[in-house]
Amino acid sequence: MKDITIVIPERGGAVPEVWEALGTADINIEAAVSFSREHHRVVHAVVEDAVAGRAQEVLTGADFLIVDVREVFVVPLEDRPGGLASVARTAYEAGAGVYLLSLATGNRVMLGVANLEAARKAFGL
Repeated sequence: MKDITIVIPERGGAVPEVWEALGTADINIEAAVSFSREHHRVVHAVVEDAVAGRAQEVLTGADFLIVDVREVFVVPLEDRPGGLASVARTAYEAGAGVYLLSLATGNRVMLGVANLEAARKAFGL
């Protein structure tokens, strides 16, 4: 999976425009994060590797500023109390160095990690 990080001006309707641009291009969002930073928003759109290049083209074509593209992991999440804690503990004990975590579609969690190999080994990826 690829996490495409976008910075957009803080204005009404800007975030839905990101999702609309990708949806119109028939690109599915696997996980997402959006938050404010001073006078702009940071948006993380996680997509399958196979469509990441096209997603970047769509977003750039819609005048969105892509500031980073990184590999992330989407792993199964048990829908129960403590399910997220279990995933986080596994990543921590593996030394994966989680820098970003978000719930994803379909009872999954997205992890951005500093140590890709440790995460691959810990989650059997």
